[in-house]
Amino acid sequence: MKNVVEIATDHPHAALPHLWQATFSPPPLADPDDPHKIIRTHLKKDEIGKSSGTCRVAFLTRLHRRAAFQEFWCASFEEAQVYTNIAGHPDVINFKEQLTKVPFYDEDGRKTFTRVDAHALLRDGEEVLVSVKYDNKARRQSYIREVKNIATQTPIEVADRFAVTSRYVFHPNYRACAEAIHKARRGWDPEADKTMADLAQDLGEGFSFQEIVDASGLEHRAHRAVIRLVGDGDIRKDLLDPFSPTTELWSAAA
Repeated sequence: MKNVVEIATDHPHAALPHLWQATFSPPPLADPDDPHKIIRTHLKKDEIGKSSGTCRVAFLTRLHRRAAFQEFWCASFEEAQVYTNIAGHPDVINFKEQLTKVPFYDEDGRKTFTRVDAHALLRDGEEVLVSVKYDNKARRQSYIREVKNIATQTPIEVADRFAVTSRYVFHPNYRACAEAIHKARRGWDPEADKTMADLAQDLGEGFSFQEIVDASGLEHRAHRAVIRLVGDGDIRKDLLDPFSPTTELWSAAA
């Protein structure tokens, strides 16, 4: 996440919670007999938003190749784009929208609270709160200072750090890869996924995208499976490399 999200501040505490102490669990698994069944997220609202002028967008995806389809609600197009990028990161195993409420004292000493746009659970058990703003505000020093104030008052039991982001903080190549990952996750092909995961380990420390696809003999099924495995972190690449025939890959288990 640090490579693609502008960090407002690190949490002052150094210790990270273990995964089993996380405030929420990994996403629900899909039913193999009905893998395309859609589960609505924790909000379960017909309408959301902070004002009547808010754009309401539904974001539908799997957070892992074996996870259930979930429908996330977004209060704006900006949120939908950021959620797409967060959910496509190989180190993010789950996130919740509008889940976490953080009480704090503002710069004038008044007690108030904020409900954070996204709460991400990372593979190492770290939890990150994400404030989503349009690009100019996300980069505005006065707003970053405001978030730093909230971050220093956020208990370690709630999250490890706070980030401020917009869709433009993510590199264009990264955004394109995230879109490809979500598109590949719409499919359901556990057999191809397992074949490609096993083959990645057999190929050694490095191989190109085209080499592993050709070695499998699965053609388009292999192509989609490799993208899913990259999205899940089982096959790795540089975050900013595109999905192209010459892209260098390696197995996370190697």
